[in-house]
Amino acid sequence: MFEYFLSVLGQNGWKIEFTAEKWVIALDESGHRGLALLRYPADYREEIGFAPPKSAYAGIRYWQAIVFCSAGVDSQMLKKVPAGTQFWFWDLAQGNVFPFPAPRDRGMVAWFRQIAEGTYAEPPFGRESAKRTFLGLHSSASPEAKFVPVVTYALIAAIIAVFALMTWAGGSTHMAVLVAFGAKVDSLIREGQIWRLLTANFIHIGFFHLAFNLYALWVIGPFAEKLFGHWVYLLIYLLSGIGGNLSSYLFSPAVSAGASAAIFGLLGALLFYSWRRPQLWRSGLGINLIVIIAVNLILGIIQPEIDNFAHLGGLMSGLILAALSHTFLSVRGAGSANNHRP
Repeated sequence: MFEYFLSVLGQNGWKIEFTAEKWVIALDESGHRGLALLRYPADYREEIGFAPPKSAYAGIRYWQAIVFCSAGVDSQMLKKVPAGTQFWFWDLAQGNVFPFPAPRDRGMVAWFRQIAEGTYAEPPFGRESAKRTFLGLHSSASPEAKFVPVVTYALIAAIIAVFALMTWAGGSTHMAVLVAFGAKVDSLIREGQIWRLLTANFIHIGFFHLAFNLYALWVIGPFAEKLFGHWVYLLIYLLSGIGGNLSSYLFSPAVSAGASAAIFGLLGALLFYSWRRPQLWRSGLGINLIVIIAVNLILGIIQPEIDNFAHLGGLMSGLILAALSHTFLSVRGAGSANNHRP
């Protein structure tokens, strides 16, 4: 596959150069955009870091790196990914290709999938414009900036803003305030206020409940957002929150609120993501996720005020959503009456 890919580039006007660092450099006809290709050994002892000599490639404004992994993809690889370069990991063992970080242009992803599945005998481009679309290298392309998890920041800001308004309105632990701001109340949902399945995810019962969930979102959110991309990440978060509250509505009559159903959805999506990649799973990510999920579910059993039905609903929603979107994500109240979800 490595040699075939090089031949495709060569046949379409790319200049191929071999470096002493085992990277193969491909320069487009304009001389302003470059691809760096690496055939990664099975023992994973080599680093992924890519830094072409500036003197030799001073005219290159935008780099993308393609790593061909004969024995699968390991999470340790991602630690070596430098900022400013879009990486594509081609898992030859599983026939998958996935980007890191999530790319802005997924045209290259579709072509990778077709090559990996053997559905194209010839390269899917001919004209110059088509070739640039295939490579995701548009004339206006500029170097990838450092990834900013803007959706995570926006969610955190929204949750803090809601908590501040609840505090100003009388306090987030007061039942009247919880109901007014959209907590999950089964009787009101039955009357048609189904929007509470969404709004309950932005409401928290007390400062410690807020702090716990914000910390979890701050730790998990940026990593998940970088893997899945901004919009898919947001959909998983919101729909998992709704799924978790729906589960709570079906199985728990208590008033409840909190972002942890959505956070469990992110954990479920990450669990599916790592399970689909054996090397990533065996690297420890999968086991770590299972431990985190198990510990939090056990806490929910020990502490009856925690809404474990929402946790389980969010977790299952995240797993299902990640499975459904796999084609796009990878290539190939206070007291006993109020349940909260720390």
